[in-house]
Amino acid sequence: MHGAVVLEPLPRPSWIPSDLGGAFALLRRSWLQLLACGLAGILSLLAWAVVISGPSYTVTSKILVNLGPEMATTPLLTARETAIPAPATRRPEDPATGVEIFTDPRLIRDVVAELGDDFFADSPPTSDFQRFKSAVKSVIRSARDMMREALVMVGLRPSTTEQERLTLAIGAAMRVEPVRRSDIITVSIGFPHPRAGEIILQKFIDTALSRYRDAFHSPGVTDFFAEGRAERLAAIRAAEARLLALRLSAEDPIWSVAEQRTVLIRAEADSQAQLRQIRNAIAAAEAQVAQAETTLAQMPAEVELSTVRSRNEATDAMRSRLVQLRLDLGTQQARYGEGSQEIGDLRRQIEALLAQIAAEDPFVVERVTLGQSQLHQAAMRDLMSRRADLAGLHGSAARLDEQIGALRAQLRQIATSAVEIALLEQEVAQLRGALEVFERGYEDSRVREAIEAVRLSGLRVVMPPTSEILPSSPSLRRTLLLGLMGGLVLGAGLVLLLEFRAASRRLPDGRFPEGGAA
Repeated sequence: MHGAVVLEPLPRPSWIPSDLGGAFALLRRSWLQLLACGLAGILSLLAWAVVISGPSYTVTSKILVNLGPEMATTPLLTARETAIPAPATRRPEDPATGVEIFTDPRLIRDVVAELGDDFFADSPPTSDFQRFKSAVKSVIRSARDMMREALVMVGLRPSTTEQERLTLAIGAAMRVEPVRRSDIITVSIGFPHPRAGEIILQKFIDTALSRYRDAFHSPGVTDFFAEGRAERLAAIRAAEARLLALRLSAEDPIWSVAEQRTVLIRAEADSQAQLRQIRNAIAAAEAQVAQAETTLAQMPAEVELSTVRSRNEATDAMRSRLVQLRLDLGTQQARYGEGSQEIGDLRRQIEALLAQIAAEDPFVVERVTLGQSQLHQAAMRDLMSRRADLAGLHGSAARLDEQIGALRAQLRQIATSAVEIALLEQEVAQLRGALEVFERGYEDSRVREAIEAVRLSGLRVVMPPTSEILPSSPSLRRTLLLGLMGGLVLGAGLVLLLEFRAASRRLPDGRFPEGGAA
């Protein structure tokens, strides 16, 4: 084949695994491959540090250990025993005691449980690179979960919860070390987020100091008063609820037995006085109504408004007859004389006719117009008004009777409930007195505990949890050196392995078998 370059086989090396000179000569000839492997190792570790592990910040806190004060004799015991109090001394084992206090595994478990799973959850990615990192971490996390489940299935590892795994991770990242030739303990933790690491370490130190204080004082008194206070408060609430239900169970709520009884008695007396006045007014109104009815019965309902009169014809006829008789009388006197019988008859007729004329009305009523009497109507209106007033007075009397009955019912109800209310009020007063005792004891015990907490100053935080400004890991120099060394070692091993396999397949004359490859 034209233009092809035929490579002659390399001479068979004369090295064996124990021949270091031959191995170095081979590696010197393969320097390009070694350099490529070193660069690949550097890039691999850089990718791992950037994409997978990420930066880690060291959060450090320093604790001063001085466990002498709480070992001193208490002033109360000294006063009772009349002895000189033993001074507080520093002990060599105090730093080791402080380290043991902070290495309690339950502290980390309690801190993780108190913070919760949401505190340790990753924040949602906002950029493409963060989403890529999140996807890679999810894949790696899934692979770890599968491996852990496989180990659990074969019985090499127990099943753990998320909080337990967080506890193990934080415990592995936390360091508690005493500083040599000092009373200082350094507590540090490596965490991806500096602020979160400070919160975790602060919570850890607070929990440890709280348990340390609890170990050197007796909280029984405070707990006793706190429990008694809570019980008395619950009993007071229950008694006040029963008292309120009893006061509100009536139709009219009972707010004070003594005051309400006085008010009801006074109201009943006022109502009785008003009822007597109304009854007197009723009696007077009934008398006025009876008198008005009598007066109305005597009055005519109708009166004459107008009368049409005409002359009486009978009277006129009798007058004409009278004139005739008088004329006849004059004629007969001239004829017969005064003492005659005819004159006497005429005179008697004239007298009878005069009597009839005097008895008759000269006028005759032809038509009379009647109308209602104004006095009768006024009397009727006055009677109706008096009857309405009387009905109103009867209604007021009936309402007062009902009101008096209701007041008496309330008095009976108050008298019935007074005993129960008095017992419940006495119970509430007793409970409040007991509550004041427990409140006073609780406050005194809290003051004593605060004094003891100040006195028990064996562990003091001299440096609060502080995060480094720059991440402690990964270190760029260390990452480059480790990547380069790992790549070179891996490349050297690969070159030596390939050369060893190729050397084992060469023929004695340095050629490969037919069909074989170098």
